[in-house]
Amino acid sequence: MTPSRASTSTDTANRNLAVAGVMLVIFLFAIDATIVSTSMPTIVAKLGGLELYSWVFSIYMLTSALTTPIFGKLADLFSQRRLMLIGIGIFLIGSTLCGAAQSMEMMIAARAVQGLGGGAIYALAFIIVGVLYPGQQRAKMQGIISGIWGLASVFGPLGGGVIVENWNWRWIFFVNLPLIAIATALIIVGLKEEQGEKRKPALDLAGAGALLVGLLLIFYALAQSAHAHHPLTAETAAIIAIGIAVLVIFYFIERRAPEPIMPLDVFHIGLYKSSTAVATLSAMGVFGAISYLPLYLQGVLGMTASGTGLVLLVLSMGWTAGSLLAGQGINRIGYRLVAIAGMSLLVFGYLLLIAPRAGAGALDVIIGSLAIGVGMGLANLTTLVAAQTAVSPHRIGVATSTLMLFRTFGGAFAVSLLGTVMLGRMQSALAQLKNSNTAVPPELWDKLANPQNLLQASTRAEIPVDLLAHLIPALGDALWYAFLTGFALMVIGIAAGCFMAGYTPASTPRPQK
Repeated sequence: MTPSRASTSTDTANRNLAVAGVMLVIFLFAIDATIVSTSMPTIVAKLGGLELYSWVFSIYMLTSALTTPIFGKLADLFSQRRLMLIGIGIFLIGSTLCGAAQSMEMMIAARAVQGLGGGAIYALAFIIVGVLYPGQQRAKMQGIISGIWGLASVFGPLGGGVIVENWNWRWIFFVNLPLIAIATALIIVGLKEEQGEKRKPALDLAGAGALLVGLLLIFYALAQSAHAHHPLTAETAAIIAIGIAVLVIFYFIERRAPEPIMPLDVFHIGLYKSSTAVATLSAMGVFGAISYLPLYLQGVLGMTASGTGLVLLVLSMGWTAGSLLAGQGINRIGYRLVAIAGMSLLVFGYLLLIAPRAGAGALDVIIGSLAIGVGMGLANLTTLVAAQTAVSPHRIGVATSTLMLFRTFGGAFAVSLLGTVMLGRMQSALAQLKNSNTAVPPELWDKLANPQNLLQASTRAEIPVDLLAHLIPALGDALWYAFLTGFALMVIGIAAGCFMAGYTPASTPRPQK
């Protein structure tokens, strides 16, 4: 097999076509993560399966997380263009099946397929751009790609709402088809590859299998705990323990594999190791905020769903701006200072959420969301470019996908951790309130065990006024402790940023092996 890879010598016109195609498919992958949010009430009304609601979102991110490291490694061994087209093909099949779904179970299965293709697209988009552009240009282009991700997260819910209101909900998936065709044509025409030396690589099938099983178990447990009323169940702990045991087996497999799916020696490179730590911690910060700010805004401050959407829009736009700024900043002042600036903004954002012990006001949350978004953009782009530049050219694929895997795990872990903290505090408060409100029916207490139910008008209507007056501060207090946990993690992130080297992309020493 010939390990073909994108070429930096590709002429400008062809490179522009290829990058336009890559930008379009990364936009489609990112937008499909959020476009269903405003469409789900309509989809549930048509297909039923309300109890499976959350899995339409979770399964997409779960399966994309599984394929990201696999395709990242394959990109170092085989044709990157061919792998991108395979990923696009899987994504196309998934989109078609989503649009044709006749039940919620079919929808979840189709979203799983869509996520498998999306994970390949996600990894390969950043890998191809990383190969097509040298150091300084790479930072700028990766900033633009990251900015497109931020814009997609904004337009997803808006686009879903427009399509559902004016057409059939199935078109939120079918609209992908012509756009995928355009992107495919651009990549086929524009992406030229250099042919490497012919060889038959030894595929690490055992390592890939162990990694997939271990990640599947852990991500499933984290996703399940994020949706449960009692995250730390014995079943969840057992699944996580088994997943960790499988990953320990994976570690020993990788030590012996001739072509490991995740080469462990990349973690001997100081810049790569510190970049991975900062990327993981920054993802914890932003996904923790995205997951629990809506509950605070609506459940505690009484903001409407549209108002909450505008606050998250501020965060997303900040993410986009931070990515673009980082692309310029790391070329001038180096990785360390930009990463520290990003983590400092994340700390500042969380500080605004916890500084008023009685609870942050709307203005605090808006400014905090902007700071968190800009901070994530700075840290996200900086760690990506640093990781790609720290390794030899033939390892860009696995270095990129491994970083993305840690980032995804960080986000999933933070959602579960902050949820555990919040629910622990909330359940303590409910136990005290239950003793002094014996007239409240048991069914209502069961509903209140899940704080998300406080956002439903029907549930609030059942709650006595005097009890509601105690529940809202209790929820605010529980979320305060969750945000305090996030703040502590971001402080650790600043410390991790201090260990990043102060190189610029142009001055980074690069190993040849």
